[in-house]
Formats: sequence, C-alpha cells, structure tokens
Amino acid sequence: MNSESTPSWPVVEPPPFLPAPRRRWPLALVIAVVLALAGAAAGYVWLNGGLFLPSAGREAADAETSANDKAVMTDLLATQQKTADDLAAIEKAVADQQEQLKAIVNQLANLSSKIDALKSQAPQPAAAPFPSPGPVTSMPPAAAPAVAPAAAARVVPRPKKPPRVATPTGPISVGGAPLNVAPDTPAR
Repeated sequence: MNSESTPSWPVVEPPPFLPAPRRRWPLALVIAVVLALAGAAAGYVWLNGGLFLPSAGREAADAETSANDKAVMTDLLATQQKTADDLAAIEKAVADQQEQLKAIVNQLANLSSKIDALKSQAPQPAAAPFPSPGPVTSMPPAAAPAVAPAAAARVVPRPKKPPRVATPTGPISVGGAPLNVAPDTPAR
C-alpha cells in the first residue's frame, strides 16, 4: 500500500485552536476611564462629606427635630412656670418674715422704753464717796452698803459627794468555793 494520499480527497487545514485576536483595547480603555472618574468622585465625597451628607438627610432630620423641639419647648415652659411660682412663694415668705421682724423690733423698743421708765422712777441709792487716804481703821464705816444678796444667790452650790462605801472586811470567796468561817479558825 501506498502511504500517499490519493489526490481525490480535498485537503482541508484543521481549524486553529486559538481564535483570531480581536481589538479589545478600546473597551478596556473606556472601563479604565470610568473607574478612574468614579474613584476620583468617591475620594472627593470622602474628603468633603459635610457638603453632601447633611443636605441629603436634612428633610427627615428637620421633621424629627421639630417634633422634639415642641416637646422640649413644652417642658421648658412648664419648668419656667414652676420656677416663677416657687419664686413668688419665696418672695411672699420673705415679706412675711420681714413683717414679723418689724413687729418684734417694735415690741422690743416698747419693752426697752418701759424698762427705762421703771429705772428712772426707782430711787437711786446715794453713792458713798470714797474715803480719803487717811488713817486706816479696822472697822468699816457704818454707812457702807452691805454685800448685795443677789450676787450671793447667783453662786451655785457644788453638789455633795456621795458617801464612801465601806469595803467589806473578812474572808472573800475566790473561784466559787464555799467559805467556812469559824470564829476560832484563822482565814487562809
């Protein structure tokens, strides 16, 4: 047999294993540009977050804040009214105390004037002149006033000491042993 192929068979080349290269670089370039722009935008928002975040949630926060503000305002007004009432009560108490103080001062002035009137009506004892430095006598003068009894009455007497308790004499039991006391036996 012949190893050569017969010319009647058509010669067909096998299909290639790798497809033909396509031009994909424009698609890759577009994707790279879009990703670069998205990254730049994300970085800008990250660094300047205060510009975008408060304005995005402001409407919801305003609704909650207004409800909270009304509740807080109501509490503040109630507290203010209570404070005003307490202040009025304290002012009334101070005014009452001042009136009582004025009344007490007036009563004290009346009592003071009555005491002065009573002192002026009572006869004053004549004060004896001091004796001149002369000969010293052992007898006091007869006109000299005696010691006032009121001064002696003010002295408080000292309390008396209780009488001393006599200490017992004789045998003493130590340890609970019975005592046999006989007049003839000496104690041990």
